[in-house]
Amino acid sequence: MHHRFLLLMAAFFVVSMAGVGLAQEEFVEAEGVAALISGNTVVAREKALDDALRKAVEQAVGTIVSSDTLTEQYRVIHDKVLAQTAGYIQSYSVVREYQTGDIYRVVVRALVGRANLMDDLRALGLLHVLVERPKVLVIIEEKVAGIFGTTAFEEMGQAESTFMERLLQAGFTVVDAQTVKSNLSRDQALRILEGDDVAAAAAALQFGAQVVISGKAYSKQAGGRLYGSQMRSVQGVFQARAVRSDDGRVISARSGQGSAAHIDEVHGGVLAIQKAADQVAETMIQDIAAQWRTETYGRTRLVTIVITNLVSYRHLAAIKQFFEREMQGVQAVYQRSFTMGTAELAIDYSGSSANVADEISVRDFTGFYLEPTNVTPTRVDLQAVLQ
Repeated sequence: MHHRFLLLMAAFFVVSMAGVGLAQEEFVEAEGVAALISGNTVVAREKALDDALRKAVEQAVGTIVSSDTLTEQYRVIHDKVLAQTAGYIQSYSVVREYQTGDIYRVVVRALVGRANLMDDLRALGLLHVLVERPKVLVIIEEKVAGIFGTTAFEEMGQAESTFMERLLQAGFTVVDAQTVKSNLSRDQALRILEGDDVAAAAAALQFGAQVVISGKAYSKQAGGRLYGSQMRSVQGVFQARAVRSDDGRVISARSGQGSAAHIDEVHGGVLAIQKAADQVAETMIQDIAAQWRTETYGRTRLVTIVITNLVSYRHLAAIKQFFEREMQGVQAVYQRSFTMGTAELAIDYSGSSANVADEISVRDFTGFYLEPTNVTPTRVDLQAVLQ
């Protein structure tokens, strides 16, 4: 009887330990991809395998933290966790690998250790995180029916104040309106309001913003007095666009309308503009947040690389080769231009632009090195220095 009891206890202990082991480890299947450059399947396979293992760890992370946290804090998770997958992969096997066009694909089944993952995620404070949002600059011109002339950009109108209020409520950092109006010339403001995306991007960089929102709002009578009253019907119209400072690209363009009835045409116009601004703010904030998550926290994104002071095209070829064959997380490299010693590249990259600057700054090329001179979320400026 005593012997049987010991056997039962031993069996219980083994099952319990197996349960603990299963809780600490997890099998995950994931697919990685890489661009096939010049038919080099060896390099493409290695990059696709790295990508698959990184995605396996990412899936395991997704079972520990919420989907919102994973999306909103992807940059932190990538830099601190996904960039060092070897510490979490216990073992793996290649399920299949194949080529489709210029893309090489590898599917793996990996055993991911959850204990180390949970420790590192806890240390990063990712169980309770704040949503990161880009810094925004707002410039809006407003015309209200019943008032002669224009409420110029120097004066804050209803549309601008409403829009800024909604941005702040959504967790965005907004450049102080008075600071903008005191330091931005009227010529600059007019160019931005007329849709000059280059001027908008320059202004955003001037004030340390990642996005500039510009727009025009106006109100007008929507008819005569309402039947049997002194109330007037007034319509408000608001049009706005959001431009990213890194490359001057438009990431959102929206318009909205609102209406109000009031005995005073001016007051009614202000109320109508407020409703239109509310409508535009709601949709535009969603656009910007979604775009920002894709660009900043997404799995891959285009990072612009601008290199100046190149004395030879061979130097540019060496830099492209570094990105294509040596730097982890780079899926593809595109050459946009090369003129008078200045080159512009775009890399499809799964990490942050700061990572690009960090890695390239410690890399010695034959006869030269690269010094980062400017780093933004989607762009890295480099200067070639001869040795």
